[in-house]
Amino acid sequence: MVRVLYFSDNTSGHNRRFLEKISSFGHEVWFLDFTGSSMPGDWLPRGVRCVRLKVVAPREADPSFYQDLVPQFQELLRELRPDLVHAGPLQSCGYVAALSGFSPLLLMSWGSDILLHANRNEQWKQATVVALGGAAGFFCDCDAARLAAKRIAPLPDSHIVQLPWGIQRGRFLPKGPKPPQDQLVLDPQATYFISTRSWESIYDIGVLLEAFNQAYQANRGLRLLLLGHGSEACRIHNFIETHNLAEVVLRPGLVPSEELPRWFRAANAYISCAKSDGTSISLLEAMATGLPVVTADLLSNREWITEGQNGWLAPVGSAERFAERMLRAANLSVEEKEAISRRNQQIVCQRADWDRNFPALMDMYERLLDEAVRKQ
Repeated sequence: MVRVLYFSDNTSGHNRRFLEKISSFGHEVWFLDFTGSSMPGDWLPRGVRCVRLKVVAPREADPSFYQDLVPQFQELLRELRPDLVHAGPLQSCGYVAALSGFSPLLLMSWGSDILLHANRNEQWKQATVVALGGAAGFFCDCDAARLAAKRIAPLPDSHIVQLPWGIQRGRFLPKGPKPPQDQLVLDPQATYFISTRSWESIYDIGVLLEAFNQAYQANRGLRLLLLGHGSEACRIHNFIETHNLAEVVLRPGLVPSEELPRWFRAANAYISCAKSDGTSISLLEAMATGLPVVTADLLSNREWITEGQNGWLAPVGSAERFAERMLRAANLSVEEKEAISRRNQQIVCQRADWDRNFPALMDMYERLLDEAVRKQ
Protein backbone atom coordinates (compact mmCIF):
# COMPACT_ATOMS: atom_id res chain seq x y z
CA MET A 1 0.00 0.00 0.00
CA VAL A 2 1.28 3.45 -0.97
CA ARG A 3 0.33 6.62 0.90
CA VAL A 4 -0.51 9.09 -1.89
CA LEU A 5 -1.23 12.81 -1.67
CA TYR A 6 -3.08 13.73 -4.87
CA PHE A 7 -2.80 17.50 -5.29
CA SER A 8 -4.92 19.37 -7.86
CA ASP A 9 -6.87 22.59 -8.38
CA ASN A 10 -10.42 21.46 -9.14
CA THR A 11 -13.14 18.92 -8.43
CA SER A 12 -13.67 17.87 -12.03
CA GLY A 13 -14.85 14.49 -13.18
CA HIS A 14 -11.31 13.83 -14.38
CA ASN A 15 -9.90 14.16 -10.88
CA ARG A 16 -12.62 12.00 -9.42
CA ARG A 17 -11.83 9.22 -11.90
CA PHE A 18 -8.14 9.34 -11.00
CA LEU A 19 -8.83 9.27 -7.28
CA GLU A 20 -11.27 6.39 -7.61
CA LYS A 21 -8.86 4.37 -9.72
CA ILE A 22 -5.80 5.00 -7.55
CA SER A 23 -7.77 4.01 -4.46
CA SER A 24 -9.00 0.84 -6.19
CA PHE A 25 -5.41 -0.41 -6.27
CA GLY A 26 -5.43 -0.49 -2.47
CA HIS A 27 -3.50 2.74 -1.91
CA GLU A 28 -4.22 5.19 0.90
CA VAL A 29 -5.19 8.42 -0.84
CA TRP A 30 -5.64 12.03 0.30
CA PHE A 31 -7.06 14.65 -2.04
CA LEU A 32 -5.92 18.27 -1.75
CA ASP A 33 -7.68 20.95 -3.82
CA PHE A 34 -6.30 24.27 -2.66
CA THR A 35 -8.94 26.28 -4.54
CA GLY A 36 -11.60 25.18 -2.04
CA SER A 37 -13.93 24.15 -4.87
CA SER A 38 -17.40 23.04 -3.85
CA MET A 39 -17.67 19.29 -3.61
CA PRO A 40 -21.03 17.48 -3.86
CA GLY A 41 -21.62 15.06 -1.04
CA ASP A 42 -21.12 12.00 -3.23
CA TRP A 43 -18.18 13.37 -5.24
CA LEU A 44 -15.28 12.05 -3.16
CA PRO A 45 -14.67 8.37 -3.97
CA ARG A 46 -15.02 5.89 -1.17
CA GLY A 47 -11.83 5.51 0.85
CA VAL A 48 -10.34 8.83 -0.29
CA ARG A 49 -9.94 11.57 2.33
CA CYS A 50 -10.06 15.29 1.65
CA VAL A 51 -7.54 17.70 3.18
CA ARG A 52 -7.35 21.49 2.95
CA LEU A 53 -4.87 24.32 3.35
CA LYS A 54 -5.75 27.29 5.52
CA VAL A 55 -5.67 29.70 2.56
CA VAL A 56 -7.89 29.24 -0.50
CA ALA A 57 -6.06 29.87 -3.78
CA PRO A 58 -7.64 30.93 -7.08
CA ARG A 59 -7.10 28.88 -10.21
CA GLU A 60 -4.55 30.21 -12.70
CA ALA A 61 -3.21 32.96 -10.46
CA ASP A 62 0.34 34.02 -11.25
CA PRO A 63 2.84 31.47 -9.92
CA SER A 64 4.22 34.06 -7.50
CA PHE A 65 0.92 33.86 -5.59
CA TYR A 66 1.43 30.18 -4.86
CA GLN A 67 4.89 30.66 -3.32
CA ASP A 68 3.27 31.81 -0.07
CA LEU A 69 1.44 28.47 0.18
CA VAL A 70 4.65 26.44 0.43
CA PRO A 71 4.99 26.58 4.26
CA GLN A 72 1.40 25.40 4.69
CA PHE A 73 1.97 22.61 2.20
CA GLN A 74 5.13 21.53 4.00
CA GLU A 75 3.20 21.47 7.27
CA LEU A 76 0.58 19.23 5.66
CA LEU A 77 3.33 16.91 4.40
CA ARG A 78 4.70 16.56 7.93
CA GLU A 79 1.22 15.72 9.19
CA LEU A 80 0.29 13.18 6.50
CA ARG A 81 3.74 11.71 5.79
CA PRO A 82 2.82 10.51 2.27
CA ASP A 83 5.08 8.15 0.34
CA LEU A 84 4.45 9.98 -2.92
CA VAL A 85 2.94 13.28 -4.08
CA HIS A 86 1.02 13.28 -7.37
CA ALA A 87 0.56 16.94 -8.37
CA GLY A 88 -0.60 19.09 -11.28
CA PRO A 89 -1.17 21.45 -13.09
CA LEU A 90 2.48 22.38 -13.39
CA GLN A 91 2.57 26.09 -12.54
CA SER A 92 0.28 25.86 -9.48
CA CYS A 93 0.12 22.54 -7.65
CA GLY A 94 3.24 21.16 -9.29
CA TYR A 95 5.13 24.39 -8.56
CA VAL A 96 4.18 24.36 -4.87
CA ALA A 97 5.07 20.67 -4.54
CA ALA A 98 8.46 21.23 -6.20
CA LEU A 99 9.23 24.25 -4.01
CA SER A 100 8.42 22.18 -0.92
CA GLY A 101 11.38 19.91 -1.69
CA PHE A 102 9.30 16.75 -1.30
CA SER A 103 10.42 13.63 -3.15
CA PRO A 104 9.29 11.55 -4.93
CA LEU A 105 7.05 13.97 -6.79
CA LEU A 106 5.10 12.76 -9.81
CA LEU A 107 4.27 15.86 -11.84
CA MET A 108 1.04 15.60 -13.83
CA SER A 109 0.41 17.76 -16.88
CA TRP A 110 -3.14 18.78 -17.72
CA GLY A 111 -2.22 19.63 -21.31
CA SER A 112 -2.68 23.38 -21.46
CA ASP A 113 -0.22 23.96 -18.61
CA ILE A 114 2.73 22.67 -20.65
CA LEU A 115 1.38 23.41 -24.14
CA LEU A 116 0.05 26.92 -23.54
CA HIS A 117 0.72 28.45 -20.13
CA ALA A 118 4.41 27.50 -20.01
CA ASN A 119 5.02 30.23 -22.59
CA ARG A 120 2.68 32.86 -21.15
CA ASN A 121 5.50 35.03 -19.80
CA GLU A 122 8.85 34.75 -18.05
CA GLN A 123 7.30 34.09 -14.63
CA TRP A 124 5.24 31.18 -15.95
CA LYS A 125 8.25 29.80 -17.83
CA GLN A 126 10.34 29.87 -14.67
CA ALA A 127 7.61 28.16 -12.63
CA THR A 128 7.44 25.43 -15.29
CA VAL A 129 11.22 24.95 -15.11
CA VAL A 130 11.12 24.73 -11.30
CA ALA A 131 8.23 22.25 -11.31
CA LEU A 132 9.86 19.97 -13.86
CA GLY A 133 13.23 20.29 -12.15
CA GLY A 134 11.76 19.14 -8.84
CA ALA A 135 9.91 16.15 -10.26
CA ALA A 136 11.07 12.57 -9.99
CA GLY A 137 8.60 11.57 -12.71
CA PHE A 138 6.34 13.17 -15.29
CA PHE A 139 2.84 12.05 -16.30
CA CYS A 140 1.15 13.24 -19.50
CA ASP A 141 -1.48 12.11 -21.97
CA CYS A 142 0.01 12.84 -25.40
CA ASP A 143 3.19 13.20 -27.46
CA ALA A 144 2.78 16.97 -27.63
CA ALA A 145 2.97 17.33 -23.84
CA ARG A 146 5.86 14.89 -23.51
CA LEU A 147 7.92 16.62 -26.18
CA ALA A 148 7.19 20.06 -24.73
CA ALA A 149 8.33 18.93 -21.28
CA LYS A 150 11.52 17.37 -22.64
CA ARG A 151 12.41 20.64 -24.35
CA ILE A 152 12.42 22.27 -20.90
CA ALA A 153 13.91 19.57 -18.68
CA PRO A 154 16.17 16.56 -19.38
CA LEU A 155 13.54 13.98 -18.47
CA PRO A 156 14.60 10.38 -19.19
CA ASP A 157 11.94 8.29 -20.90
CA SER A 158 12.08 5.83 -18.00
CA HIS A 159 10.69 8.58 -15.75
CA ILE A 160 7.84 9.56 -18.06
CA VAL A 161 4.51 7.76 -18.10
CA GLN A 162 2.25 8.63 -21.00
CA LEU A 163 -1.26 7.35 -21.47
CA PRO A 164 -4.55 8.86 -22.64
CA TRP A 165 -6.88 9.51 -19.76
CA GLY A 166 -9.22 7.29 -21.71
CA ILE A 167 -12.79 6.17 -21.26
CA GLN A 168 -14.45 3.27 -19.54
CA ARG A 169 -15.02 0.28 -21.75
CA GLY A 170 -18.62 -0.13 -22.93
CA ARG A 171 -19.91 3.25 -21.72
CA PHE A 172 -19.91 5.14 -25.03
CA LEU A 173 -21.48 2.94 -27.70
CA PRO A 174 -23.31 3.74 -30.96
CA LYS A 175 -26.37 1.77 -29.92
CA GLY A 176 -28.48 2.69 -26.95
CA PRO A 177 -30.96 5.29 -25.69
CA LYS A 178 -30.94 8.90 -26.85
CA PRO A 179 -32.17 11.97 -24.93
CA PRO A 180 -35.91 11.81 -24.17
CA GLN A 181 -38.19 13.82 -26.43
CA ASP A 182 -38.87 16.42 -23.75
CA GLN A 183 -35.17 17.31 -24.02
CA LEU A 184 -34.54 16.81 -27.74
CA VAL A 185 -36.74 16.12 -30.75
CA LEU A 186 -34.55 14.87 -33.57
CA ASP A 187 -35.20 15.71 -37.21
CA PRO A 188 -34.35 12.51 -39.14
CA GLN A 189 -33.48 14.59 -42.23
CA ALA A 190 -30.97 16.80 -40.39
CA THR A 191 -27.26 16.31 -39.66
CA TYR A 192 -26.39 17.00 -36.02
CA PHE A 193 -22.93 18.09 -34.90
CA ILE A 194 -22.18 17.92 -31.19
CA SER A 195 -19.79 20.02 -29.08
CA THR A 196 -19.25 19.21 -25.40
CA ARG A 197 -16.42 21.66 -24.65
CA SER A 198 -16.74 24.36 -21.99
CA TRP A 199 -17.64 27.86 -23.12
CA GLU A 200 -14.19 29.27 -22.37
CA SER A 201 -11.78 31.12 -24.64
CA ILE A 202 -9.38 28.19 -25.03
CA TYR A 203 -12.12 26.16 -26.74
CA ASP A 204 -12.87 28.86 -29.35
CA ILE A 205 -16.64 28.42 -29.29
CA GLY A 206 -16.87 31.69 -31.23
CA VAL A 207 -14.96 30.13 -34.13
CA LEU A 208 -17.15 27.05 -33.88
CA LEU A 209 -20.31 29.16 -34.17
CA GLU A 210 -18.96 31.18 -37.08
CA ALA A 211 -17.97 27.95 -38.84
CA PHE A 212 -21.41 26.45 -38.22
CA ASN A 213 -23.08 29.60 -39.50
CA GLN A 214 -21.05 29.49 -42.72
CA ALA A 215 -21.75 25.77 -43.21
CA TYR A 216 -25.44 26.28 -42.42
CA GLN A 217 -25.78 28.88 -45.18
CA ALA A 218 -24.62 26.19 -47.61
CA ASN A 219 -26.60 23.33 -46.06
CA ARG A 220 -29.81 24.20 -44.21
CA GLY A 221 -30.06 20.66 -42.91
CA LEU A 222 -27.28 21.19 -40.38
CA ARG A 223 -27.91 21.37 -36.63
CA LEU A 224 -25.57 21.98 -33.68
CA LEU A 225 -25.93 20.46 -30.23
CA LEU A 226 -23.97 22.98 -28.18
CA LEU A 227 -23.68 21.44 -24.72
CA GLY A 228 -22.07 23.17 -21.78
CA HIS A 229 -21.75 26.60 -20.27
CA GLY A 230 -19.01 29.00 -19.25
CA SER A 231 -17.72 32.54 -18.92
CA GLU A 232 -18.37 33.34 -22.60
CA ALA A 233 -22.08 32.48 -22.36
CA CYS A 234 -23.30 36.03 -22.97
CA ARG A 235 -21.24 36.43 -26.15
CA ILE A 236 -22.30 33.00 -27.40
CA HIS A 237 -26.00 33.62 -26.83
CA ASN A 238 -25.73 37.01 -28.52
CA PHE A 239 -24.09 35.48 -31.60
CA ILE A 240 -26.82 32.86 -31.89
CA GLU A 241 -29.62 35.41 -31.59
CA THR A 242 -27.97 37.96 -33.88
CA HIS A 243 -27.50 35.38 -36.64
CA ASN A 244 -30.98 33.87 -36.24
CA LEU A 245 -29.62 30.46 -35.29
CA ALA A 246 -31.73 29.82 -32.19
CA GLU A 247 -33.81 27.14 -33.92
CA VAL A 248 -30.80 25.20 -35.22
CA VAL A 249 -28.23 25.67 -32.45
CA LEU A 250 -29.66 23.74 -29.52
CA ARG A 251 -28.38 24.63 -26.06
CA PRO A 252 -29.34 22.04 -23.43
CA GLY A 253 -26.85 23.50 -20.93
CA LEU A 254 -24.64 21.42 -18.68
CA VAL A 255 -25.44 17.75 -19.13
CA PRO A 256 -24.63 15.30 -16.29
CA SER A 257 -21.77 13.01 -17.24
CA GLU A 258 -23.97 9.93 -16.95
CA GLU A 259 -26.26 11.40 -19.64
CA LEU A 260 -23.50 12.22 -22.15
CA PRO A 261 -23.63 8.88 -24.03
CA ARG A 262 -27.28 9.61 -24.94
CA TRP A 263 -26.35 12.98 -26.42
CA PHE A 264 -23.45 11.59 -28.42
CA ARG A 265 -25.81 8.99 -29.89
CA ALA A 266 -28.15 11.79 -30.95
CA ALA A 267 -25.38 13.32 -33.08
CA ASN A 268 -24.05 12.47 -36.52
CA ALA A 269 -20.62 14.08 -36.07
CA TYR A 270 -18.44 15.75 -33.44
CA ILE A 271 -16.68 19.12 -33.59
CA SER A 272 -14.11 20.91 -31.45
CA CYS A 273 -12.21 24.10 -32.33
CA ALA A 274 -10.00 24.15 -29.22
CA LYS A 275 -6.84 26.23 -29.56
CA SER A 276 -4.85 23.87 -27.33
CA ASP A 277 -5.46 20.28 -26.25
CA GLY A 278 -3.89 17.23 -24.81
CA THR A 279 -5.69 13.98 -25.53
CA SER A 280 -9.27 15.22 -25.45
CA ILE A 281 -11.63 12.97 -23.52
CA SER A 282 -14.61 14.35 -25.43
CA LEU A 283 -12.88 13.44 -28.69
CA LEU A 284 -12.40 9.87 -27.48
CA GLU A 285 -16.02 9.71 -26.30
CA ALA A 286 -17.20 10.79 -29.75
CA MET A 287 -14.95 8.26 -31.48
CA ALA A 288 -16.11 5.47 -29.17
CA THR A 289 -19.67 6.34 -30.15
CA GLY A 290 -18.63 5.87 -33.78
CA LEU A 291 -18.87 9.51 -34.84
CA PRO A 292 -16.73 11.14 -37.52
CA VAL A 293 -14.90 14.10 -36.00
CA VAL A 294 -13.87 17.59 -37.04
CA THR A 295 -11.20 19.08 -34.80
CA ALA A 296 -8.28 21.48 -34.69
CA ASP A 297 -5.03 20.57 -36.39
CA LEU A 298 -2.96 20.08 -33.25
CA LEU A 299 -0.20 17.55 -32.66
CA SER A 300 -2.27 15.91 -29.93
CA ASN A 301 -5.24 15.45 -32.28
CA ARG A 302 -3.05 14.06 -35.06
CA GLU A 303 -2.29 11.16 -32.73
CA TRP A 304 -5.93 10.11 -33.17
CA ILE A 305 -7.17 11.59 -36.45
CA THR A 306 -6.00 10.76 -39.96
CA GLU A 307 -7.35 13.37 -42.36
CA GLY A 308 -10.19 11.96 -44.43
CA GLN A 309 -9.93 8.50 -42.87
CA ASN A 310 -11.74 8.92 -39.56
CA GLY A 311 -12.23 12.69 -39.42
CA TRP A 312 -10.86 16.05 -40.49
CA LEU A 313 -8.36 18.56 -39.10
CA ALA A 314 -8.74 22.31 -39.58
CA PRO A 315 -6.28 25.13 -38.81
CA VAL A 316 -6.77 26.71 -35.38
CA GLY A 317 -8.95 29.82 -35.62
CA SER A 318 -10.08 29.29 -39.21
CA ALA A 319 -13.89 29.33 -39.26
CA GLU A 320 -13.84 28.99 -43.04
CA ARG A 321 -11.79 25.79 -42.98
CA PHE A 322 -13.83 24.32 -40.15
CA ALA A 323 -17.02 25.06 -42.12
CA GLU A 324 -15.59 23.33 -45.16
CA ARG A 325 -14.85 20.20 -43.15
CA MET A 326 -18.27 20.25 -41.49
CA LEU A 327 -19.82 20.13 -44.95
CA ARG A 328 -17.61 17.18 -45.86
CA ALA A 329 -18.75 15.32 -42.76
CA ALA A 330 -22.38 16.11 -43.54
CA ASN A 331 -22.02 14.77 -47.08
CA LEU A 332 -20.68 11.33 -46.16
CA SER A 333 -22.39 8.38 -47.79
CA VAL A 334 -23.93 5.66 -45.64
CA GLU A 335 -21.02 3.37 -46.48
CA GLU A 336 -18.46 6.03 -45.53
CA LYS A 337 -20.21 6.70 -42.23
CA GLU A 338 -20.22 3.01 -41.37
CA ALA A 339 -16.53 2.65 -42.25
CA ILE A 340 -15.57 5.63 -40.07
CA SER A 341 -17.74 4.37 -37.24
CA ARG A 342 -15.98 1.00 -37.22
CA ARG A 343 -12.57 2.63 -37.52
CA ASN A 344 -13.07 5.05 -34.63
CA GLN A 345 -14.55 2.45 -32.32
CA GLN A 346 -11.58 0.18 -33.02
CA ILE A 347 -9.01 2.95 -32.39
CA VAL A 348 -10.52 3.77 -29.00
CA CYS A 349 -10.85 0.12 -28.04
CA GLN A 350 -7.20 -0.57 -28.87
CA ARG A 351 -5.58 2.57 -27.50
CA ALA A 352 -7.85 4.40 -25.03
CA ASP A 353 -9.17 1.75 -22.69
CA TRP A 354 -8.96 3.32 -19.21
CA ASP A 355 -8.84 0.02 -17.32
CA ARG A 356 -6.17 -1.47 -19.59
CA ASN A 357 -3.91 1.61 -19.60
CA PHE A 358 -4.10 2.72 -15.97
CA PRO A 359 -1.69 0.12 -14.50
CA ALA A 360 1.14 1.93 -16.31
CA LEU A 361 0.64 4.84 -13.90
CA MET A 362 0.75 2.49 -10.92
CA ASP A 363 3.96 0.97 -12.29
CA MET A 364 5.47 4.47 -12.31
CA TYR A 365 4.47 4.91 -8.67
CA GLU A 366 6.39 1.76 -7.79
CA ARG A 367 9.41 2.74 -9.88
CA LEU A 368 9.70 6.16 -8.22
CA LEU A 369 9.29 4.71 -4.75
CA ASP A 370 11.89 1.99 -5.37
CA GLU A 371 14.37 4.64 -6.54
CA ALA A 372 13.61 6.80 -3.49
CA VAL A 373 14.35 3.85 -1.18
CA ARG A 374 17.65 3.12 -2.95
CA LYS A 375 18.74 6.76 -2.50
CA GLN A 376 18.20 6.68 1.26
